[in-house]
Amino acid sequence: MPNEGNDRERSGMIGLLKSFWTWLRRDWAWKLACLVLAIFLWGGLITQDTSLVRTKSFNDVTISVVNADALLRSGYIVVSGLETEKLSGVRMRVDVPQRMYEQAAASNYNVRVDLSRIRAAGTQTLQVLTTSSTTYGSVTDLSVSTIEVEVEEYVTRSRIPVRIETTGSAPEGFYAAAASADPIYVEIAGPKSLTESVVRCVAHYDMSALAAQAGTERTAVPFSLQDRQEQEIAQDNMTVSPINSGVNIDSITIEQTLYPMRALPVDVSAVCSGTPKKGYHIASVTAEPSSVKVAYSELVDDQTMDKIYPSGTADVTDLTETTVFPLSLSRGSDLKYISATSVYVTVVIEPDEPEAGEAP
Repeated sequence: MPNEGNDRERSGMIGLLKSFWTWLRRDWAWKLACLVLAIFLWGGLITQDTSLVRTKSFNDVTISVVNADALLRSGYIVVSGLETEKLSGVRMRVDVPQRMYEQAAASNYNVRVDLSRIRAAGTQTLQVLTTSSTTYGSVTDLSVSTIEVEVEEYVTRSRIPVRIETTGSAPEGFYAAAASADPIYVEIAGPKSLTESVVRCVAHYDMSALAAQAGTERTAVPFSLQDRQEQEIAQDNMTVSPINSGVNIDSITIEQTLYPMRALPVDVSAVCSGTPKKGYHIASVTAEPSSVKVAYSELVDDQTMDKIYPSGTADVTDLTETTVFPLSLSRGSDLKYISATSVYVTVVIEPDEPEAGEAP
């Protein structure tokens, strides 16, 4: 009978469940511990099996650039194509062994472009390379697989003159001697299209930053590279160094000496020679300018230097009227600066006054 068969199957199933429940109720804690141990053993076996891998994704990978120095030694340089925005934000998928899934990082796969593979100037396409290993697995997909770059010849030019471009002025009360640059020539290296345009290196020197004290001061100042039209040339991908030094620099040293300065009166007390015509006399002698600014190397110690004198004389022999004489100023060897090199000496000549009782 069909119904009797179904009843027997149902009764058998119920009996089996009752038997399992009775077995489970006996020593249940021990059985539970065995189950937990079995799960741990299974997990350990899974993680040690290198054939089991999981896919892991990275969404902000940066491509590194290697062997740039090797490319320069080969006589080439990349001028565009390796900008930050083109090398960053790359998406990557990797197959990682199960046991190293949590430890795997983007750096383990060394995503890079190798510049030593470049062999010519012009537009070049570089393959994005990755590193595989048994420990961390391998890369299966990259959102950027190639990078296109522009390459130029890398050339060096020597003896580019340094010119000082001065702004501002020396501190009040001081005279600034001619400044000097160190180095006076530089060597430049970079893309051929840029280096061939450079004719000078210009040091930008602001004198207003000098300390108000006598002596020699050295200042590091920025510089720029210019072409024949005095237009600034971008220094991207270029290096500047003293000749044959091999040391790149980012500033020029300016040496400047300041001398204290003061005003000295022009002494014309003994400038006249000869005598005016009979019946005339010298009424006054003045100089224009009446004083000049001077600077000496040891002005502070030489307090005896309190006047300056015209060189030559004003010959008034037989003169009957006021006369102006242009005369040079005497300049000693220790004089570093003088605000005027000559003066105009005015000799006022007037008739003598008639003596008492004498007709005019």
